[in-house]
Amino acid sequence: MADPIRVTGLFSAFDTESIIAQLTAAKQTAVTRLDRQASIATAKKTTLASVQSKFLALLTRSTSLMGSTSVSGKTTTVTGSGLTAAATPSSATGSFTVDITKLATKTSATGSALSAAVDAASPLGASNFGSVPTNGTFTVKTATGGTAVFSIGATAANTAATLDSSNFATAVTAGSFTIETATGGLQAFSVDPATQSLDDIMAAINGAGIGVTATVTNDANGRASNLTLTSTQGAITLGATGDTSNFLTATNLAGASGTDTKVSSSPFTQQMSLNEVIAEVNASGIGVTASIENDANGRANLLTFNSSQGDITLGSAGDTSNFLSATNVLASPGTTTRQATLGMARLSTSAKMADASWHGGAPTSGAQSFSINGTTINYDTATDSLSDVVARINASGANVTARYDTISDTIRFESSKQGSLGITVEDGVGGNLLSKLGLTSATQVLGANAEYKIDGGPTQYATSNTVTLASGVTLSMTALTEVDKPVTVTVGQDASSAVNAVKAFITAVNDIFTSIDAATKADPANPGILSGDASLRQLKSSIRSALSATGVNINGNFTRLDQIGIGFGAPGAALGTTNTLQLDETKFNAVLASDPSSVQAVLSSFKLGANLEPGETSSISGMSGTFTGALAGTYRITDNGAGMLTSVFTPRNGGASVSTSSPITVNGTNTTLIPGMTLQVGPLFQAGSQTITVGATSRSPLYALKELADSQAGVGGVIQKRQDTYTAVNEQLATRRTRTLDRIDKEMEVLRKKFAAMEQAQAKYQGIASSLAGMISQLQASNQ
Repeated sequence: MADPIRVTGLFSAFDTESIIAQLTAAKQTAVTRLDRQASIATAKKTTLASVQSKFLALLTRSTSLMGSTSVSGKTTTVTGSGLTAAATPSSATGSFTVDITKLATKTSATGSALSAAVDAASPLGASNFGSVPTNGTFTVKTATGGTAVFSIGATAANTAATLDSSNFATAVTAGSFTIETATGGLQAFSVDPATQSLDDIMAAINGAGIGVTATVTNDANGRASNLTLTSTQGAITLGATGDTSNFLTATNLAGASGTDTKVSSSPFTQQMSLNEVIAEVNASGIGVTASIENDANGRANLLTFNSSQGDITLGSAGDTSNFLSATNVLASPGTTTRQATLGMARLSTSAKMADASWHGGAPTSGAQSFSINGTTINYDTATDSLSDVVARINASGANVTARYDTISDTIRFESSKQGSLGITVEDGVGGNLLSKLGLTSATQVLGANAEYKIDGGPTQYATSNTVTLASGVTLSMTALTEVDKPVTVTVGQDASSAVNAVKAFITAVNDIFTSIDAATKADPANPGILSGDASLRQLKSSIRSALSATGVNINGNFTRLDQIGIGFGAPGAALGTTNTLQLDETKFNAVLASDPSSVQAVLSSFKLGANLEPGETSSISGMSGTFTGALAGTYRITDNGAGMLTSVFTPRNGGASVSTSSPITVNGTNTTLIPGMTLQVGPLFQAGSQTITVGATSRSPLYALKELADSQAGVGGVIQKRQDTYTAVNEQLATRRTRTLDRIDKEMEVLRKKFAAMEQAQAKYQGIASSLAGMISQLQASNQ
């Protein structure tokens, strides 16, 4: 309620707001009563929701236990090594032996070496190395020639060649750059890489008259690869806003420190070539001659060291370059001759195929294709790398795994399937990638079939190491068995899983009982929220009846659940001991071991049949077939007499009805209205209706329980409808509460107006009384 404007005892001692507050409180009892009713309705709805959830859990457990193999699982025990085994519910129990004499293998094919030889004249980082040599040092020692430490780094600058043909690491661009000294002034220098050499640029700097001398100086490895500027006219400033050549950046002067002297922050020339490294080794004076020899594919690809001074020792703990391992010579065997164990070159699998260094040239350019086992793979050498193609093969349905072998520099195919199965490969028209990879002419190593014996019988063969025997047991063979020591496989009943499934079901049943008991408790001191609810208590009786009932047309030796150890205790048991569903585990395990098929039957038997009810009229003359629907219920068929049938199916579990229509022809049939059933149509159309009843012809005791749970907890079920009723009650109570509060507000507002009028009247009275008192006083004074 809104806070009112208060008028309290201005002219009287009467506390109007206190009276209004008391009146409001008195009328609020109606609101409190409505709130209490809403709270009770909410509590009842919540309790029913809890019961519904327990029924849904029971529905899940019932459905699971009614499964055709719910307690028919089998276990396998393997004695020995070389295989694992798995059984199915249909597998026969017992033991057998397995001898594995050969495992299945996969067919493979290996192509030819792919990479071109190492480019010994180019910088090491651009020479097609599989592992690029890094800058640093490496050590070579001979027995009598001594030890030499070699440096991998920048090569000496070629100062006489034009800039565009020199060995700069960064190409110099045409334009201009600026140098300024503190007292010598500023000078811009023009650069034309096609006509000028580094010598020309240095001569221009030295003759500019700004006090700067340019020279090429040695780096840390003793090679002339740094550009040094020295000033006699104070601090040097490099570069200006208008510079257009990258000369200062290309010589690594742009970031150089110093004031009067500026030196390249790092060498500006390219990394050494393999030929230059070999030349330094050969000139070292330790008696070693380095050379590049051909590999088995005729490529100049193997680094070789020969010594005239005794055994060669390669590497030391102080080495900082990976040169010896990158050239694959570090781990090479030998004494006076050490040769790389593998070729140095490797194809770049990440480069576009058109740009990679292929042995004998790149594959045919453009968009091409090839096929493996009949599956087409598309590629384009301008946009795809070899890695792209390998990934495309592996993601296809060619049943082949492809990979690049970095050791042999080849592509290897392996069949995804085991056994003696060939791999068919073919280049597409105009393409030659598979040929380039050496796979069209590769000799395939065919996979072998697995060979094994069961119980010492004849040898059996399989294209896979996983085989399923006629008994339903699947064997996964992993190794050969020892001679005369076969593996024993024992198949047994999976009693543990079966017991757990039954216990889970029993727990779900008893959870419902507990929930209903708590909700309907009749204790006067602490009653349940649904105390006195006879329909809820009746559910317990319905559940007990369903679980105690005899099944219908069950094949096997059991027709009741108590015959397999599931029941409410022995007859004559003490009062209170049979209130919950129980499992006699000893009895259950005994019958499961002796007669598992009968145990399964009493839990899961369920078959529906459809019957055409007699005495009704329609165009239907007969019905045949085997019903394949999942629910019992009634099909009500309406015939319009003009070739159209409409079927309305009403399930027995209380679910929603389903309507289906279908045309018919004279003397024809219909197979769409009733699942699995064929309706025969007579020679004349006849309007009317007919009923087809679907009921159980074989039924486990669990089916009645499942049907009960369906009707109570399913969509639109009884319990949900009861919850909906309480929802509607709460909505009505909320509306009444709002109206009651509005009415109280209006009544109190009327009272406030009346009290205000009373205050005004009393104020007038007091004024008149005061005036009269004054007049009396004046009269008395006049009389005196």
